[in-house]
Amino acid sequence: MAALQDPEFGAITLRRSKLARTVRLKLDARGVISISLPMRTPLFIAKQLLNDSRQNLRHLVADLRQKRQEFKEGDMVGKSHVLRFETSQTGSYQHRIEQNQLIISRPLRTESSELQAIIHTGISKALRLQAKAYLPRRLQQLAETYGFAYQKIRFGSAGTRWGSCSSQGTISLNIWLMQLPFELIDYVLIHELCHTKEMNHSQAFWRLIETYCPNYRQQRKALKQFQPSL
Repeated sequence: MAALQDPEFGAITLRRSKLARTVRLKLDARGVISISLPMRTPLFIAKQLLNDSRQNLRHLVADLRQKRQEFKEGDMVGKSHVLRFETSQTGSYQHRIEQNQLIISRPLRTESSELQAIIHTGISKALRLQAKAYLPRRLQQLAETYGFAYQKIRFGSAGTRWGSCSSQGTISLNIWLMQLPFELIDYVLIHELCHTKEMNHSQAFWRLIETYCPNYRQQRKALKQFQPSL
């Protein structure tokens, strides 16, 4: 899979397929834009479709952002933190973590954009703490159970991917994995472990995935209902 860099929408996933008969553009539930095209179709055709669809894409992306989850009092953040609000004594926005609570301090008169920004910062901090506590241990368990080896693990929160694996055996994981059900977390971890043996998405790779995740097709479909960011 290749990527086309666009100054407005960022990385556009390109999928060439022997089965494709036309050039098609898609925006998924995570906000990822992809273009599928026949094997020998020139790249400029994909660029032309993107430019022709630009205005419509702007509206679709804006609608998607409006539908994204807004956190409220009492919501779970990941697996172990509960979101709480309190009135700020200083008149400013702040966040802090106390045991299993993510506490957001806000002024009596709040600006939605500022509130969402501090919520995002606090949630990212809570998820990073959870990710560092849980994911390395679970990744090691799965690696030992299924006979995989990797070099090290890194954490991030940017981009549109749940995880990746480098040719040097470094597995990078998105802290927003902690928002997923545990079975989907395991699927992502096994997916990246399989990349330590197959650095591609070939038929051999998917056969390897199926060895450890017989229902991987359902898990891939379920994963598309979530997004690796706020």
